[in-house]
Amino acid sequence: MEFCRRKAEELDNFLGRYRKNLEGKKAAIYVGGGFKAISLIRQFQAMGMETVVVGTQTGKKEDYEVIESLVKSDTVILDDANPAELETFMKEKGADILVGGVKERPLAYKLGIAFCDHNHERKFPLAGFEGGWSISPWKSIKA
Repeated sequence: MEFCRRKAEELDNFLGRYRKNLEGKKAAIYVGGGFKAISLIRQFQAMGMETVVVGTQTGKKEDYEVIESLVKSDTVILDDANPAELETFMKEKGADILVGGVKERPLAYKLGIAFCDHNHERKFPLAGFEGGWSISPWKSIKA
């Protein structure tokens, strides 16, 4: 229990350095599946950011129900959107960053906002932990 408390405190201190620059920023998310969108919404919330546009290419009804429960009532939720729809809603909502795949990158560039490339085909974690075993896409390594 003490180990978990200490690690959570360390993480909070680390994230605090970034949180002060990210609080109040607005995010747009357009990824392959609902699980990724849900995870990103929660991560943005932890950093004090608001998700103002969120969409998936393959989300299920249950995914959209969870998404709806996590965001504000005026958040735009899209299913299998095209670039013109994304652009319209990102402008309307004043998004500061777009998280998407390689096809969405030119849109962020065109709008002059930050872009985070979130590989739609990723099957491995984006981060690990210190200590114990860490899993990489290629092999298990002793930390």
